[in-house]
Amino acid sequence: MAFQLVLARDNTFSFSYIGDGSQALLGIAPDALAADINLFLKLVHAEDSPSFIESMCASAQNLSFWSWEGRVILANGELKWLTLGSSPQTREDGKVEWEGLVVNVTQTKLDELELLRSQQQLREFSSHIQDAKEQERLRIAREVHDEIGGLLTAIKMDLAWMKERLPKTKKVLTDKATTIENLVDKAMTAARNLAHSLRPGYLDSFGIVAAIEMEACEFEQRTGIKCLLTHNDEEMELDLHPDVSIAIFRIFQESLTNIMKHAQATEVRILIQNSPQNIELTISDNGKGFSHDARMKPRSFGLRGIQERVAHFGGEVSFTSAPGQGTTVSVTVPHIPVDSAPSDTLPQQPLF
Repeated sequence: MAFQLVLARDNTFSFSYIGDGSQALLGIAPDALAADINLFLKLVHAEDSPSFIESMCASAQNLSFWSWEGRVILANGELKWLTLGSSPQTREDGKVEWEGLVVNVTQTKLDELELLRSQQQLREFSSHIQDAKEQERLRIAREVHDEIGGLLTAIKMDLAWMKERLPKTKKVLTDKATTIENLVDKAMTAARNLAHSLRPGYLDSFGIVAAIEMEACEFEQRTGIKCLLTHNDEEMELDLHPDVSIAIFRIFQESLTNIMKHAQATEVRILIQNSPQNIELTISDNGKGFSHDARMKPRSFGLRGIQERVAHFGGEVSFTSAPGQGTTVSVTVPHIPVDSAPSDTLPQQPLF
């Protein structure tokens, strides 16, 4: 719908021209709409009416392009999304006049909102999977530690009892018992390592700082990449929700894995900062870095996994990198989880 709108010195405004499209767009004849602008204003959704007036006044004051998007409810109850674009000019009589178009963007807007809802559902589903994985990891880790670990300990004790009672002259038997005992020791070590990889016990026992420090030490021993840890609060684990602690720890693990696989780094610097509302984790390496295009590759699941974890808790994450200049991952997460909900990302305006 083409239109001309005039704003008088007394701040009253009216249509000086309405195109033929008003009948199809609004269900109002051009002559009727030009004679009474209130016929249009009454159609504007109550939640969008203030933005219509405010955007128009701002355009008139600055003589800047007027852009507005909002909803109208027609006389038959149909809801439409409209977008308005117009350029203002000052007339000789001092009035401001706009010439522009109003376009029906209902289907585009509905598609956009549906896409946002789908993205939100995918984020919620991803968060649910992460939570389920952590719960399953915790359950399996406890079973490995308590059940398998207990059985292996009992076997080791029985072997020791049997070994003491074997005839010393039966070297073949005593050697076999020693071999079995060594195998049990290896199995116990493997069970401990498995339980640790599933759920590090020292995270629950000693907190996030100690857990990251121990993980960094193990990473340094395993890879030879030097790790330097700095933190500002020994008691920060007292402020953290358990879900936030495990999320921060998994982000740290994922970052170290990425460094080991791709960075070709010789040094990693880790900074943990605690504030009254947030915990901040920064991981920097001196590796080869990567370009923006490399980060956007379809199979960059590690970085996407970090983004999803942080988004789930209402935090923020940034990746800073360039070829030959290393990589820095900065994460900020609230102490108390902020569960993502549709209202956080979708407009508060009803569709119908």
